Amino acid sequence: MAPVTPEDVRRARFGFAAPGREAYHRGQVDAFCARIADSLIGRDNLTAADIRMAEFDTPVPGNHGYDCEQVDEFLDQICVDLEFLRRGSHRIPSGREQDPLTHEAVLRIQFSAPPLGFTGYVADEVGAFLDRLAATLAHDGPNGLTPDEVRDTVFPTATGATAAYHKPEVDAFLDLVAHQLKASR
Repeated sequence: MAPVTPEDVRRARFGFAAPGREAYHRGQVDAFCARIADSLIGRDNLTAADIRMAEFDTPVPGNHGYDCEQVDEFLDQICVDLEFLRRGSHRIPSGREQDPLTHEAVLRIQFSAPPLGFTGYVADEVGAFLDRLAATLAHDGPNGLTPDEVRDTVFPTATGATAAYHKPEVDAFLDLVAHQLKASR
């Protein structure tokens, strides 16, 4: 699977939020995507952490805004891509229908340790979840994980010298997995 390109980011299109649903300001989202594309070619310096922390205003009353879930899902995919590009390794499968997640890919996934001063999820617990996810993808049956179970997964926070994984990276992956499982059912 090819890494994300600036053209992929520039071509990204989002649907409008339904009336009464939470929405993001279109101009702010479009400008942020332009910065992401520029970062991919070295004209800006956004990191995956910057993207995870991005916040957008709601649209001006009377204007339509972008669907928050679509924007957030896209930004999650970009964060995962950027983390793997930064490390010079293959990215985590994105959960898009044309790039199905396989049990082999799940068994190869490696998450980053949390940044200094931040807590992370207990690595062994995340590893056990990945084993269950790999089994779900390898054997389609009644005992497999559902999208809701993936979305509702909660990992304990590591303490002391316990091995840990960076929470936003794991959370972004869970979102992608839930989306793909939902799309495949």
